[in-house]
Amino acid sequence: MNDAGVPESVQHEVDPLASTFIDLARAATSGASAIEIFVQLAERCTELLPIDACGLLLVDHLGRLEVVGASDSAARLLDLFQIQAAEGPCLDCCRTGAVVRDDELAPDGPWPRFAEATRAHGFASVVAVPLRARGTTLGALNAFCSAPLDAHQIEVAQALADAATVALLQADPDLDASVVARRIVETVESRNAVEQAIGVLAVRFECSASEALGRLREAARQSGESLVSIARAVVERDSASPGAGSLRP
Repeated sequence: MNDAGVPESVQHEVDPLASTFIDLARAATSGASAIEIFVQLAERCTELLPIDACGLLLVDHLGRLEVVGASDSAARLLDLFQIQAAEGPCLDCCRTGAVVRDDELAPDGPWPRFAEATRAHGFASVVAVPLRARGTTLGALNAFCSAPLDAHQIEVAQALADAATVALLQADPDLDASVVARRIVETVESRNAVEQAIGVLAVRFECSASEALGRLREAARQSGESLVSIARAVVERDSASPGAGSLRP
């Protein structure tokens, strides 16, 4: 029990979640790009909840889902798979604006091909929670789990998805639809730049995509440049970028 009368076990449980919201709010209000925050948030979800992998998707201006953040390659591949197969929890979540879950992933369930692919990656349950703003669903946070989440854990996942929405809107909930659409386009373009840079670095250093992303993020941290600006400098072979320069062999 601490001085405030809060059991230490509860304090330790709450602190990482509170710290995450503080970090995300600070990043959103300090001008960090949505793609940087989404990648961080996907990783934090796997640390804060019994989630094995996590992805974030946005609905673009043409109504298509785009993967804009993932904790690892499995989440990214499965999120891409459901887009290509046109079936999966995120599609249903974005269509209905409600939480969608499947704790069985049965062959005769609502998404047989997605369920098979998800089971093949070792997951037993999946939950998609909406990214919402003023009654509009902008995307979904997709959680892949070894065991079903309980109601409280899903509430936490929804709070984290709401934090992702704040990051996208840069802490301004009153943006009109055209500005929100432009933010989504910018986020997808940033994601493309990061993915291209990851490909370049994976070949350059003969490493995995996850390791390449780690190198990119560390270069951004050390140089003070944004993840997206370094990614573009890597792809364009811009010698003026100190961060990109640190990633040369």
